[in-house]
Amino acid sequence: MALETVSQEKTQRLEILSPEGCIDAAVSVDVPEPVLLDIYRKMVEIRLFDERAIKLQRQGRLGTYPQILGQEASQVIPALCLEPRDWLVPTYRGQGAYYARGMQLRYSLLYWAGDDRGVRFGQERDMIFSIPVGTHLTQVAGLAWASKLKGDGSVALTYLGDGTSSKGDFHEALTFAGQFKLPAIYVIENNHWAISVPRERQAAAKTLAQKAHGYGVFGLQVDGNDPLAVWAAATRAIARARAGQGPSVIECETYRLGHHTTADDATRYRSSAEVEAWKRKDPVPRLRRYLEKRGLWDEARENALLDQAQAMVQAEVDAYEAFPPPNPLDMFSENYERAPWPLVEQRAQLEKLLEFKADRQEVPALPPAEGRFP
Repeated sequence: MALETVSQEKTQRLEILSPEGCIDAAVSVDVPEPVLLDIYRKMVEIRLFDERAIKLQRQGRLGTYPQILGQEASQVIPALCLEPRDWLVPTYRGQGAYYARGMQLRYSLLYWAGDDRGVRFGQERDMIFSIPVGTHLTQVAGLAWASKLKGDGSVALTYLGDGTSSKGDFHEALTFAGQFKLPAIYVIENNHWAISVPRERQAAAKTLAQKAHGYGVFGLQVDGNDPLAVWAAATRAIARARAGQGPSVIECETYRLGHHTTADDATRYRSSAEVEAWKRKDPVPRLRRYLEKRGLWDEARENALLDQAQAMVQAEVDAYEAFPPPNPLDMFSENYERAPWPLVEQRAQLEKLLEFKADRQEVPALPPAEGRFP
């Protein structure tokens, strides 16, 4: 029996910026200076927002919240590389991506307060927060397929975690996207922990990026805490998609410095030494050091940014808390094209109960229901 090699794929890793903020003199960086400064600004702003959201949750002014501490580069930068015509489909841990695309952060607070008005943030091509793990991946393939059929030149970019890369949804989405060479980009935020399951128990493969090769999809591993590398990988994948060269998988190797959510205690399953080691690769100070070396940043600019960012965050918190109470009837809206009769009956029962309680002044006057109910 004779064996011959019929396919051999290499998985490459991209890293440009060292943790100390240095790059090799032979490496050219083509990120425009205004873009570099915008990336840094947005990473700092979303970090301060996250810190405030945690405090709001601890004070009982917000529900369970998923922090992105340590993942700002992989969150903000791919979304910033998109054009308005492109589709963005984040996960539940997606406030950085949404913010990069222009979402007012008050809507993130509304969402995590359990208010459905939090998904009405006005970005027509940004899909809503996806709590189910992995179900959005095939939807992204559908969006990319529609873009290809229309020939409108748009791409669909989505995020998933290292745990989600083990799900069947990932297999199905890449099978379809690879077969039809769809303009889809799958960003794996490999933060090393799928809640309490470590990366080494998640997959036997040396990298998650190499999974792409089995589907005829381009795969690349990136230092997800290196803003320059993430920018280079995202822009390359988007250019490939627009040129009709098919989908890409970008594995951003990063780290979740905080807990999985405010309902988690990460100290129960990982060591403080591991967390401290990853703090030295933190993308925010990493990019700041690089900007300082280039003469683009200094202490005065940093203090001004922090003041502006704190004011912005406070304004968003104030706007969030100024929203009137939601109308409970909105829970029935936007679920079906044509509502089934049990839902119609349940809504009618609740409407009568609310009217009764309002007449007895047991509940405050509620705003009109906002959502569409067929």
